[in-house]
Amino acid sequence: MRATAAVLVADRTFDFRELAVPNAPPAGGAILQVEGCGMCGSDIEQYKGGTAKAGIGAFPVIPGHEILGRIHSLDADGARRWGVAEGDRVAVHGVAPCGVCPSCMNGSKCVDAFYYGFRSLNDRSGLWGGYGSYMEVEPRTRLYPIAEDLSVEDALLFNPFAAGFDWVIRLGKLQVGETVLILGGGQRGLASVLAAKDAGASQIIVTGLQRDAFKLEIALQFGATHTLIAEETDVAEAIADLTSGRGVDLVIDTTPNAFQPVTDAIKAVRNGGRIVLGGIKGHKDMPQFPIDELLMKQIEMIGALSSSHWGVQQAIRLVEEKRYPVHLMHTHSVPIEGVERAIQTLAGEVPGDPALHISIIHKH
Repeated sequence: MRATAAVLVADRTFDFRELAVPNAPPAGGAILQVEGCGMCGSDIEQYKGGTAKAGIGAFPVIPGHEILGRIHSLDADGARRWGVAEGDRVAVHGVAPCGVCPSCMNGSKCVDAFYYGFRSLNDRSGLWGGYGSYMEVEPRTRLYPIAEDLSVEDALLFNPFAAGFDWVIRLGKLQVGETVLILGGGQRGLASVLAAKDAGASQIIVTGLQRDAFKLEIALQFGATHTLIAEETDVAEAIADLTSGRGVDLVIDTTPNAFQPVTDAIKAVRNGGRIVLGGIKGHKDMPQFPIDELLMKQIEMIGALSSSHWGVQQAIRLVEEKRYPVHLMHTHSVPIEGVERAIQTLAGEVPGDPALHISIIHKH
């Protein structure tokens, strides 16, 4: 049996290959028939070579870490541990922690995790990413059964939505009736809107760029109470007006490669408020940081990366309940042959074709 895969062999260079699928699953693991794979900003960074330069994975590699599929084969130990059977539909957590290092034991980031979509093609079968039609699943991977009646596109939203729950509730500690400012209206920003709405926030304020006005319209349909165009608004002043000068209880920054939102977050949050930083800044240092204001306001600030087991569980619950118009997040579905243009579209490199969430759909 062969897998069709898009292999990233260098910066901005894909090679489409047919690769052998192992005859048997790895010990304690499984072979997954991939239905689809979501795409996010880290796929763009990987395509451009940024993650390889940062020491995260290397070429050649099969990208794709937001994975949905069906169990093609698994051994008895895997079936017993995961509680799944061949043919079951599952979502795959893109990060597989070791489970035994000191960091894992205290609930923080694993020092020996491997990341689906970033593992070398030269490691065993090489089938470690969702841009391939089949994939190996290691025993330490977290799998989640997911409803059969969901479209591939809706099911794949489990990944960005998981980040929303983690960043807003687990890390941001949002309480019922609190106010939240979400900086950025992309996938994680909109996921944060849903999580805040689901958790009972009283005010949900979202910022975005003029070119992304359609995302702010989705934010309103997801439950945002106010939206702000960042280029046209002094965010801190607008928040003061909306909160009678108090400031918001919680700020979530999801903006990539931009430092002004960090300053806006510190100015907009109330005394003793909380800030979650989830927007990667391209491994650059902030030119000026208002540390005195951070100290004087006694702000709690925390960095966020990826999502937890709990976050994925909450995201799948939300999608399966069908209480929100989650389909609005999805803008493009493409076959694996269209992956390169899809990444360029998500990166905003294709004029006149705005994108939010893109799904790679495998045909079997």
